[in-house]
Amino acid sequence: MSASIPHQPAVKAWPPADLYPPAPRSDRILNLGLVGLGFLSVGFFSAVTIISALDPSYFNRPLLDQMITGSTEKPDALVEGAMPVPKLVRAVALTPRDFQIVMVYGSEAHLASPGELWRVRVGSLVPGLGEILAIEPGENGGTVRAENATLTGVRN
Repeated sequence: MSASIPHQPAVKAWPPADLYPPAPRSDRILNLGLVGLGFLSVGFFSAVTIISALDPSYFNRPLLDQMITGSTEKPDALVEGAMPVPKLVRAVALTPRDFQIVMVYGSEAHLASPGELWRVRVGSLVPGLGEILAIEPGENGGTVRAENATLTGVRN
């Protein structure tokens, strides 16, 4: 007699393949984007580290030219107990020739002198120009009349 082995079902792998469908194409694209972002990040931080090592002051430099702004208020209009500010000392006294009109709008004007930008109104006291007597907007950029000179804008 021969002994027969009862029929046993085939063992299936776990988890079944039909339980988890294959990854969609968008997952592959997302993974590729994340890998690219990783490479760009490593490249950026490597470049910043190399620049900092070669020139330590590179990232401390100002991006724009710094201008010193001056006050145009009369001394008697200053509030007592105001915060002290550094006094600007110029190598050479300003003259009317040092000023040019940047902008005139309404009853105010912006004037530029070497290294300084001035916001003036009628009655303001400006070194080199004296007291501002009149500000007149115009097609040519405007006119600023002062005690020592009259500035006229020039439009090209």
